[in-house]
Amino acid sequence: MRSRSWIYAWVIILTASGIAYAHGVFHRITKTEAAVISAEYDDGEPMSYADVKVYSPAGEKIEYQNGRTDKNGRFAFVPDIPGAWRVSIDGGMGHVIHTTLALDEAMAVVGKAKSGQACPKWHGIVTGLGVIFGLCGCVYYIRMRKLICIG
Repeated sequence: MRSRSWIYAWVIILTASGIAYAHGVFHRITKTEAAVISAEYDDGEPMSYADVKVYSPAGEKIEYQNGRTDKNGRFAFVPDIPGAWRVSIDGGMGHVIHTTLALDEAMAVVGKAKSGQACPKWHGIVTGLGVIFGLCGCVYYIRMRKLICIG
């Protein structure tokens, strides 16, 4: 009889601990309209896992929400008031998007919310040549300065 009481005690202890861990936690799944932002580089590659900050139209300095884009460069949030929502997406190494998402009273997007444009190929070529010539000019200036000071 005594061995059965220990078994009953262990059964009560093990089952009661499962109930104790689940108290005070609830969840709910609802279907809500969310604002989804897709971010990508100029070559079409998504800005995967970029830092995102969303600021409310109330003009607060603290962000309404922050997080990261998914592997496809998308970020979703659910706005709670109409107005101009500021969104900042930072992909690192100077790749930053600052945009504004305007919502009307029905929480629908007003206007086309797209920002940024791809630079033409010649722009990159001219910039690269400018950097090369600028660096060469600095090197030759330093060399000539040393020659003049020595001579």
